[in-house]
Amino acid sequence: MPDVREILTRSELFKGLNDNSIDRVARQVSTLVFDKDRIICREGDAGESLYIIVSGSVAVLKDMGWGQHELRRLGADEAFGEMSLISLERRSATVKSLERTEVLTLDRAGFSSLLDQDPHFGQRIAKVVTDRLSALGDRSSSELLSAYRALMFALADLTDSRDPETGAHLLRTRSYCVLLAERLAKRARYSSSITHSFIEELYNAAPLHDIGKVAIPDAILLKPGRLSPEEFEVMKRHTTAGAGAFGKVVDQCDTDLFRMTYRICLHHHEKWDGSGYPSGLAGDDIPLEARIMAMADVYDALLSKRVYKEPMSFEDTTAELRRSAGVFFDPEMAEVMLADIGSFEAIFRQFLDVPMPATQTLSRRPERPD
Repeated sequence: MPDVREILTRSELFKGLNDNSIDRVARQVSTLVFDKDRIICREGDAGESLYIIVSGSVAVLKDMGWGQHELRRLGADEAFGEMSLISLERRSATVKSLERTEVLTLDRAGFSSLLDQDPHFGQRIAKVVTDRLSALGDRSSSELLSAYRALMFALADLTDSRDPETGAHLLRTRSYCVLLAERLAKRARYSSSITHSFIEELYNAAPLHDIGKVAIPDAILLKPGRLSPEEFEVMKRHTTAGAGAFGKVVDQCDTDLFRMTYRICLHHHEKWDGSGYPSGLAGDDIPLEARIMAMADVYDALLSKRVYKEPMSFEDTTAELRRSAGVFFDPEMAEVMLADIGSFEAIFRQFLDVPMPATQTLSRRPERPD
């Protein structure tokens, strides 16, 4: 059998990984051999492994009701099964060996271990999934949307695996966004804009606000301290990088959901007074969903511990939001959030990574978010 490391470096999934990352992957994979006409994985089964073909070939088959239709054939160095493994969805097709076929396989436990141990691996997988989403132009809109919804949180979590911030940040910010949108919908100014569909799309799009961080070098993204002005300029590019990735998706399938994701990626660091980035938009020129995301993101950042700062108390965070209303944030949006701040504090506690200091208490009794 050829060298495992050589096979991995030729595979689309792992191409570009450094030697240390390739070594980690090599320690997690195992070898399987399938005789001709063997079913390697079946449509509808749980996606517990991905496969890379060492030798031989396979057919990818789809159940059409009247029988199986061959979608495509795969040969040496090509991979299959990775999308089900990443998205936690059931397999969308059956794969059968056309001849004696040898494969490398990586199971869910090994895949999860690599994500936990190796930020480069997480970055590479995130890029692969983004590229796959951009390349789905030959699928129907409904299939593309289905694939997006299945993959989007997994993709965001992979990106988060490179970031010092934790996965709970994604859960919290998504929940803040939905709660804030629901409260805003009761105001006349927003009632016609914030519909049920808007809130559903916001729920799906919010976790990908920082997907552009896959393009930021580790030396900057993982720096254990404050960034220099030059480094911060590089970090700011995550907005345009994320928007660039989803701009390609919009080109292929122009839907409300993809356009919202694009706008959130690009504009969630704009500020009400025009001092934000990357476009320096001000006031209502900032897309509504980006204004909501900005409040959610900053609120969570203030309450969270970072390598360069300690967490703020709930009281100090509330005071900071009040000071920033009309400067950094939409003033009416800040008013709505502050009027129900206990519910946002309850969300923070619900998805807390580590115990809060005992001195930090809820500003008021939280209501259950509806």
